[in-house]
Amino acid sequence: MSRLALLGGQPVRKEALPWVNTMGPEETAAVVEVMNSGCISAYYGRAGDRFLGGPKVLEIERDFSQKFGSRFAISVNSATTALHTAVAACGIGPGDEVLVTPYSMVASATVIVMNNAVPVFVDIDPETYNLDPCQIEKWITSRTRAIIVANIFGLPAALNEIMVIARKHGLYVIEDNAQSPGASINGKQAGTIGDIGIISLNYHKVIHSGEGGILLTDNPDLAHKCQLIRNHGEAVVDDLNDHETVVLGSNYRMTELHAAIGIEQLKKLDPFLLQRRALAERLTAGLKQIDGLKGVTIPEGYEHSYYVYPIQYSKEAWGISRDTFVQALKAEGFPMGTGYVKPIYWLPMYQHKRVYNQTQIPFSLIDNPIQQYVKGICPVTELMYEEKMIVADVCRLPYTETDIDDVLEAIEKIRSERGRLHEYETHGVSSA
Repeated sequence: MSRLALLGGQPVRKEALPWVNTMGPEETAAVVEVMNSGCISAYYGRAGDRFLGGPKVLEIERDFSQKFGSRFAISVNSATTALHTAVAACGIGPGDEVLVTPYSMVASATVIVMNNAVPVFVDIDPETYNLDPCQIEKWITSRTRAIIVANIFGLPAALNEIMVIARKHGLYVIEDNAQSPGASINGKQAGTIGDIGIISLNYHKVIHSGEGGILLTDNPDLAHKCQLIRNHGEAVVDDLNDHETVVLGSNYRMTELHAAIGIEQLKKLDPFLLQRRALAERLTAGLKQIDGLKGVTIPEGYEHSYYVYPIQYSKEAWGISRDTFVQALKAEGFPMGTGYVKPIYWLPMYQHKRVYNQTQIPFSLIDNPIQQYVKGICPVTELMYEEKMIVADVCRLPYTETDIDDVLEAIEKIRSERGRLHEYETHGVSSA
């Protein structure tokens, strides 16, 4: 093998792969149709026919409802606002606690704080990287109202087990399914197993409309509240003389343009997933032949959508740090991420418990909180972030099976010369 690119050799890949635009003539035609109609948005923030939006918004909701087998689909302008809508629809507020994974995009927890409730972080399973159901009950108190479950990297969490725990304690389950459209458990679509779930249409997801989000639920009361929260619901209940429903709404409405794009993208979900799964299976097979790199673990009956491909690294097997390994892999033409995301509770907002000016609301609303946001409360999450997790974004267009083979070749090249890398890591130079 040639010398490592990091140490002056030739890289396996000399040119970076471009980011592929998944928009096609179908999306362009859909946007032109909306532009020519003159109806860019058709919402009206009052009760009436236009309260639920225009024709494209209604169409994308019908399509998602049918595709995912959910009784109701409610479109909004982002997955973050979808999560906040779900939390608010569940009636979560000041003095409440919500269990949530610390190993997710920050919005999974931020939406709890936005409703003046307090996140309680539950550690992850070291095989799936999702919230560990065995860790849940020790964090439940009389203040707990819900569990937000993020289906990470494209794999559903242990939702069947989590739902049993939630029902036992009378808790809502909100699925943050932003990364896992098309994933499933025993044929049941992720995002539809909990009480309410969300899907992201952000630009770097499997399908997208630039920005956007969809809520899925079978519960008519939750669906109605989501529609109210999306569109200035306090005015609507006043119009209806509804003095029982308490809701504070906002403008979380999806435009007709975004809906038109999302309608066409949804048609491409299955072909995109077929490609991602084929590439991932090839990578998984290759990694099984390499000590010290653990590929994806998929429980029986689960189907993965491979938003990204997580690899678990063993420093003991390689004799070099994860960061040095990834640095060498990047030099070979394959940049990968380390750690995924910092444990959410390490962020300054949680460390200082300051959100609104100089107060400590909402954290100060709870006496004797069950959890302090200190290092060590979620040891598996911290280990993955600091030492073990590598995130590979290789199971998408324009990657092919040949590209996956090149990734594996680069890994083998690094393994064959890891002695030199050890010298480089230790002394800043390689041995001759």
